[in-house]
Amino acid sequence: MTEEKKVPARDERAATRRRRPPGKKSIARDYAEALLIAVVVAFLLRAFVVQAFKIPSGSMKLALLVGDYVVVEKLSYHFRPPARGDVVVFKYPHQDNEMTVGKWFRELYELVVHRRRVPRRDFVKRVVGLPGDVVTGKAGNVHVNGRPLAEPYVLGPAADEFGPFKVPAASYFVMGDSRADSRDSRHWGFVPRPLIRGRAVLVYWSWVPSYCPKHRSSVSRLYRARLAGAGGARGPARAAYICDACGEVLLDGEDVRLTKWYKFWRRVRWERILLRVK
Repeated sequence: MTEEKKVPARDERAATRRRRPPGKKSIARDYAEALLIAVVVAFLLRAFVVQAFKIPSGSMKLALLVGDYVVVEKLSYHFRPPARGDVVVFKYPHQDNEMTVGKWFRELYELVVHRRRVPRRDFVKRVVGLPGDVVTGKAGNVHVNGRPLAEPYVLGPAADEFGPFKVPAASYFVMGDSRADSRDSRHWGFVPRPLIRGRAVLVYWSWVPSYCPKHRSSVSRLYRARLAGAGGARGPARAAYICDACGEVLLDGEDVRLTKWYKFWRRVRWERILLRVK
């Protein structure tokens, strides 16, 4: 076979390999479309349906503890207003919550170039006062419109003396369940309805934090040897989480093992996983 006949044959085979069936997409295009659809769906779910949050403080004990990860649903508030007793997550009212195009690009620049995130504060509290209510704290209880409010979820004294506060239209009076450790509407005012993100409904993960929530300081593990049994035989080693700032014992009486898996197992609050927020 001559060279003149070989060259066209090779060109014909290459053209056949490059030819695709009509209507068939490339693999790269399939992956790009799937990724784009997943991003859009995730954005819509996060904006309008559900979002995950971590509890950073103890102001909602015992309903929510430090180290709880909660699911916040947003769908129901598109059809009804927040009700008294709902545990809501909202943007802190006294920060710049208005997002503009210029601010979005500045935050993106800080994140990409300096790897620094602009802090935004989200709070979690319980709705106590609805629009038009008059909320007062007296005799150790919260009174709404002159009547004491039944609050079985409160940890410690129900309230100190405050008020009266009249809740404006389209705003809410919120308080933490642990009233002594909570800074809420008694201190910084009401929460406008547009700042409420949604309602906390489920604890999907929970574990003992590795820092002191009160002092925002690191936590050390103090190992102890305990005597047990007759003759002074040593029992298992014990440990406690100690705040480096004040020496306060955060968690005591934990069995110590050297394996990472055992430490992980002991830090998780298994009884709180999939716990409904009430």
